Amino acid sequence: MNKSLYLWINIVTLIGPLALSFDKRVAFHKVWKHFLTAMLITSAIYLIWDVIFTALGIWHFNPEYVTGFYIINLPWEEIFFFVAVPYACLFIYACLRHYLPKIEHRNVGRLISLLLLSFSIGMVVLHYNKLYTAVTFSLLAFTILNQLLVTRGSYITHLYVAWLISVIPMFVVNGLLTGLPILIYENTENMGIRIPSFLPGMQYGIPLEDFFYNLLYMMWMIWIFEARKNKQAIHLFTPEIEQQR
Repeated sequence: MNKSLYLWINIVTLIGPLALSFDKRVAFHKVWKHFLTAMLITSAIYLIWDVIFTALGIWHFNPEYVTGFYIINLPWEEIFFFVAVPYACLFIYACLRHYLPKIEHRNVGRLISLLLLSFSIGMVVLHYNKLYTAVTFSLLAFTILNQLLVTRGSYITHLYVAWLISVIPMFVVNGLLTGLPILIYENTENMGIRIPSFLPGMQYGIPLEDFFYNLLYMMWMIWIFEARKNKQAIHLFTPEIEQQR
């Protein structure tokens, strides 16, 4: 059982949102092609990041909890992770867009972005010599700055709310990954701040960086998803066309 634990974590993460995707009101299955585009592009970038950081020893995987089949230097369960978790996160976002369309508020989204931008820049300045921290917050700062000045996503409040909701299952999924641990971090390359998952028997908490690593993924994926769904070209520095409502 231990050897397939990471696999089962991914399966359980995916199975609920996948089953609910056929709900007639949200009908998430109808936009799978847009999800695939957004997921494949974003996951490809993240997997390159993952390969490099694993090679550098920023983190590594506990052989006790993986089946032993590796692609480059990653267990195949890690690649499956970048399908299951993005699907669950985008499903949360799609449900919010359908059931709570009125929570979108441009000024609120802009304020949150400014606060996150300031926080990210502060983390880079304070922890520039810690690779996981510096890379994560540098990319997040750049992404938020681009969103504020150029793309101005009309969905940004929904994205932030979806991220906050995704933190709840993250305490379970990442709590198991980092708590057992399945994924082992080199603590000299992060801030050393661990958030307890409150799961029984866990040795370690979740690194603070993981929450923003997930936010960055969601920002990239949802930006591409919205662009493809609205038949827009994906250009980094081209303002987004306002969606007609």
